[in-house]
Amino acid sequence: MSAYSNLPYSHNALKVFEAVARWMSFTRAADELNVTQSAVSRQIKQLEQELSVSLLIRKHRSIELTEQGRDLYQVLSNNFHQLDSLIAQWKAPAKKRIVIKSALSYATRVLMPNVAMLNEKYPEHEIVIIPSIEEDPQLEAEDCDLLIINTRQKDRYLGKPGVTFLRAEYMAPVYAELLSDKSIQIEDVLRLPHLHATLDHQDWKLWIANADLQGKKLGRDTVFYSLDLALSACLSGQGVTVTDLLLVLPELKRKFLKCPEAIALQHSDWHYYCYQKNYTPIANEILQWLVSQTESEVAQLKQLCSKFSWSTDKVDL
Repeated sequence: MSAYSNLPYSHNALKVFEAVARWMSFTRAADELNVTQSAVSRQIKQLEQELSVSLLIRKHRSIELTEQGRDLYQVLSNNFHQLDSLIAQWKAPAKKRIVIKSALSYATRVLMPNVAMLNEKYPEHEIVIIPSIEEDPQLEAEDCDLLIINTRQKDRYLGKPGVTFLRAEYMAPVYAELLSDKSIQIEDVLRLPHLHATLDHQDWKLWIANADLQGKKLGRDTVFYSLDLALSACLSGQGVTVTDLLLVLPELKRKFLKCPEAIALQHSDWHYYCYQKNYTPIANEILQWLVSQTESEVAQLKQLCSKFSWSTDKVDL
């Protein structure tokens, strides 16, 4: 027994009927199918006989669909559209991909806002951004066009073939106006809730040690194990977090985030590098864009330091 025992033997008759019903014309259907009008009429009659239903009402100069004809046309039309789209996908040339693997925070806060620009600039390519959670990846094992690394082991990458230094980090505490409607002084940082992106609290420990603050740390600690989560908590007024100011440049410019008064920027132990594995013209262009983007962001941070009197004595800016 056939799996589809109710379907007509000739599937071509269904195609002919769909064309007739779509055009509501034997003549136009025959032109589309490149057959004679009599062949079309014969196929429809054979289909009606096999199904034991009337599909068309034939008039002197026109035709109409019966109720069964309308139902059959609807089903055929939907399924033919789906089949046509499926087969078109098979025939369409696959887009070439530009694969950028990146440290998570950089991918979220630098690459993501620029995806629309990259898509517009490279319409024939599919942009693939892969977040990297591996702290110090093996360059030879990476399968991507560009790899953006955030590392404390600069000697592992600096001067290596294909590796370009992007920038250092510019660290300072930040808070949202929801936390305090008054300007926070640098000494206040010790008593406010501290938000951490790592279990070892390393960014806070390093910043407090280099800031020469007097007094005991009183603020409660909360660890989010993710800079993006720590920044989200900070933006909602949950506390103060130490972060790389270049990653929150838009929030600083709009004053969604602020730095305490009389702050001094510091470098962390971390640096950003870009490894170019594939030397294609587009990979070359994107690397140059990353370098230019970084230079622009550093210039903007320098302007903010001047505007808000943030000290840059301890950093190269």
